[in-house]
Amino acid sequence: MTDPRDFPPPADWRRGFLVQMLVAGLTVTAIHATRPTVTYRALDLGATTVEIGLIQSAFSILPALLAVAIGRAVDRVGASRYMIMAMVALSVGGVIAAYAGGLVLLALAQVAMGLGQIIYLVAGQALVANHGPRQDREVRFGHYATVNSIGQLAGPAIAAVIIGGTTGIVAVGMLASGGAGAPVVLPAVAAGAGLVPDNPEGLVFLVGTGLALLAVGLAFLLPGLTRRPDRPAERPAERGPGTLSVAGRVLRRPGMRGAMFVSIVVISTMDVLIAYLPAYGEATGLSVGLVGGLLSVRAGASLVSRLFMAPLIVRLGRARLLAVSMALAAVGMLGLPLATSPIVLFGIMIAIGLGLGLVQPMTIAWVANRSPRSERGTALGVRITGNRVALLIVPTLMGALAGAAGIAAI
Repeated sequence: MTDPRDFPPPADWRRGFLVQMLVAGLTVTAIHATRPTVTYRALDLGATTVEIGLIQSAFSILPALLAVAIGRAVDRVGASRYMIMAMVALSVGGVIAAYAGGLVLLALAQVAMGLGQIIYLVAGQALVANHGPRQDREVRFGHYATVNSIGQLAGPAIAAVIIGGTTGIVAVGMLASGGAGAPVVLPAVAAGAGLVPDNPEGLVFLVGTGLALLAVGLAFLLPGLTRRPDRPAERPAERGPGTLSVAGRVLRRPGMRGAMFVSIVVISTMDVLIAYLPAYGEATGLSVGLVGGLLSVRAGASLVSRLFMAPLIVRLGRARLLAVSMALAAVGMLGLPLATSPIVLFGIMIAIGLGLGLVQPMTIAWVANRSPRSERGTALGVRITGNRVALLIVPTLMGALAGAAGIAAI
């Protein structure tokens, strides 16, 4: 049965959507500028490899535990208010990281930024799903994913320019992509007086904080721009079943498990590709620069594919486009260990990027379409939880596979 609240809201929903995209761009840029910089700061503070791993893991602790509960809260209170909370958490984490003089404070900053990111993901996806015509939902998620892709490219570049100029772009870009063996470039940067940190990483954290604070200001506009006539002020819903009960009900909905499975496959594929392509390149004699270029081409192809999502959906239909995209990515992954020519490798990475770039926003829309508005935030939280669990398990399994059968087997 059609939910009347899925009907198109007033025409000014587009203004709210534009503000959402601006907030998303600023947020993702801030996150992807600061995340790889945390490792550089940890190295500067004398962290061991194990300590770096623990500090980076601190970013994912709360997201893995709280995604479903945050989704449930978003359903009850309203997504726009949680977007404000997300920006505040990211800003607090950035300030702590900027002035952290020890590894414990740096890990605490990661916890705060991880909390901000997961709130942003759940609330942001709920806003995109709920505010606008239902029939355009995939298109809106395509635009949302495109903005995220731009932020993922811009963030590491900003960090690289501040930390180490042109050479630093290679290092930070590789690290942001999970690269192994990236050169660590930490040239001395003249620090300003007063409150400016005396290290380049601290400057990156302050720039990220500035972007997050700008996003806070824009996020305060969202409650007024995303109201719906049948839900005037996103008032809290009455308390119903518990979070786990609703999460179980979400997974029992027709088609939902399939949507979750496809989402997990896609996110795992991208993570394995990012994490192990540098190791595969080292084993087969590919240069660091070539591997970095391949990863950048994949990201660029994903961005381009999302720009053409709307006409492709019209031409092929949602189900066929999803199947074709998955098949294109699968063929590319199969061909990757067989290719030796750089030109062929770049062509393969373009195919993988085009395929995976379309599937990710389409699976988010798939989950949203299968959920009533009252449970949509919870459903998106369940999806994110599944993805996070997969990102903890799959790389470990792939590492075991590589140890037994070689890196190409991945």
